[in-house]
Amino acid sequence: MTPKHQQKLNVNKTALERQDNEQLRSEIEQLAYTLFCQCGYEHGHDLKHWAEAEQRVLERHPGKGVNGG
Repeated sequence: MTPKHQQKLNVNKTALERQDNEQLRSEIEQLAYTLFCQCGYEHGHDLKHWAEAEQRVLERHPGKGVNGG
């Protein structure tokens, strides 16, 4: 495999990883909001809701994680 071909594969992999991360983050965001709603829209528990949503979503997608950004 030529270096140019390998570089193209790495770019595609990075784009797929970015898409996976965006999808995971979106799932976490939606679930965190659902948890907020289920708790009567009470403010001040955002980190708790986010952490719980993140844990649930990542349990459904073993081997994946959200890289900060």
